[in-house]
Amino acid sequence: MNVVVQRLDPLPAAEQFDLVLATNILLYYDVFEQSLAVTNVAKMLRPGGIFLTNDRLFDLPSSPIRSAGSTNVVYLEQPGAAMKGDRIAWYQR
Repeated sequence: MNVVVQRLDPLPAAEQFDLVLATNILLYYDVFEQSLAVTNVAKMLRPGGIFLTNDRLFDLPSSPIRSAGSTNVVYLEQPGAAMKGDRIAWYQR
């Protein structure tokens, strides 16, 4: 599903998600397209649901979700080489 231009029909509360993951996706979109995607993701989430991403999002006043935290995750550590990892952020509806 392309979360920027495609929308799910309004989901009944019983079919909404507790968690939506999107990694290495939103960085390809500008702020406007990211805002459309976040709005669509928020409609898929139950109230209090979590959106998890490793892409930086701007907290816009009209956004239906808010930053709830972040952490650094190292997935490759080799002697003599820089550590590889991501900053994982979560947002809550």
